[in-house]
Amino acid sequence: MSRNTLEKVLYDLSTSGANKKKFAEDPDKFLSRYQLSEDERALIRDYKVRDLADLGVNTMLTWGFWLQAGKSNRDYLKIMKREEA
Repeated sequence: MSRNTLEKVLYDLSTSGANKKKFAEDPDKFLSRYQLSEDERALIRDYKVRDLADLGVNTMLTWGFWLQAGKSNRDYLKIMKREEA
């Protein structure tokens, strides 16, 4: 597992509309640009922000990633508190 690579993916998705569009159209194709394991790709593809944070990924990046997908801040906080949304 490379925390740096996971953080790079989340940063790229949170700061580029073009990347966000490519990810929405075909997550697996977009994620193939990065050296990630299948488990890591699944964490991103499935928006498993709590699991990403547990791996040491910066929570500002997980939060931005969550919000850029149109998901609610309230649900993010529930997940991060392990209350699940």
